[in-house]
Amino acid sequence: MPDKIFTYGPANVDGLLSHSLSAVRKKLSDNIFTRIPLFQWLKQKAKISEEGGATLVVPIMYGKNTTAASYTGYGILDTTPQDGLTAAQYTWAQYSVSISISGREERIQNKGEKAILKLLDSKVKQAEMSIRDRLDIDMWASSTVGSKLLALPTIVDTTTTIADISKSANTWWQAQVNASGSFAAQGKTDMNLTYNEVMNQSMDNTGPDFLCGPQAVYEFYENSLTAQLRYTDNKYADAGFENLKYKGATMTFDSNAPSGTLFFLRSENLKLATNEATNFITTPFIKPDNQDARVAQILWAGQLTSDNIRKLGKMTGLTA
Repeated sequence: MPDKIFTYGPANVDGLLSHSLSAVRKKLSDNIFTRIPLFQWLKQKAKISEEGGATLVVPIMYGKNTTAASYTGYGILDTTPQDGLTAAQYTWAQYSVSISISGREERIQNKGEKAILKLLDSKVKQAEMSIRDRLDIDMWASSTVGSKLLALPTIVDTTTTIADISKSANTWWQAQVNASGSFAAQGKTDMNLTYNEVMNQSMDNTGPDFLCGPQAVYEFYENSLTAQLRYTDNKYADAGFENLKYKGATMTFDSNAPSGTLFFLRSENLKLATNEATNFITTPFIKPDNQDARVAQILWAGQLTSDNIRKLGKMTGLTA
């Protein structure tokens, strides 16, 4: 293995390119979030910033304090030591997208600062679209693989071990999951059931605030409504997303959501934790030791986390 992979120094780490890239991609974070329904909702309602650490540790309460009881006069008070507290441990997921410019592009084909800026603008747009697609695909995947983001379908289930806690062994870590079927025959009934089951897990009597599934499921619900009852969330519509309201929750669709499913999410209990030092940062353009080119990366680190999975839900097996 060679001792040097990249060549540093002022001739190879270009300040103009790096500063130009920073100027061009100031809108990257907004583009990432505003064009993906789930990320837009997380940004508005459930995005948190974390300083760092080896892992993300989330405090969990899973049991009641059994000493709560009535008494009279000189009655004996129960002082039994209580437990019922633990922690969920999430690992960081890291993502990058590379932007490269060859010597031919920089010195020959795109001479001058304005020309380079135009080229970088196109490359940044390409990078934004690519990382957007990657994050969305991984978040809706049927399973979590390797170092990728935790997949929402495996967070919102009853069997997968998440954050070092087994759902199979701990019913308090299981989501509310209902197998459904024909929407025309039982869809609204099952929606009411799932919504109420999620709401019933919360002492503050608040239900899910975001429902999301594939386009077909969204249309099953949309087609069941009369025109007079098609209420929408204007804030979400202003961000470019078609949506409807259901019991106060915003409902929309995502092209990568698994077919036949509808997720019932609470922003109080599902968070996108972002590392504040690696929140779509731009690295300098650096010349590889063996190429006439320069490369920079846009980096992000974070994780999809929950402190109370039983307050999340989904319906499965939905058909027309």
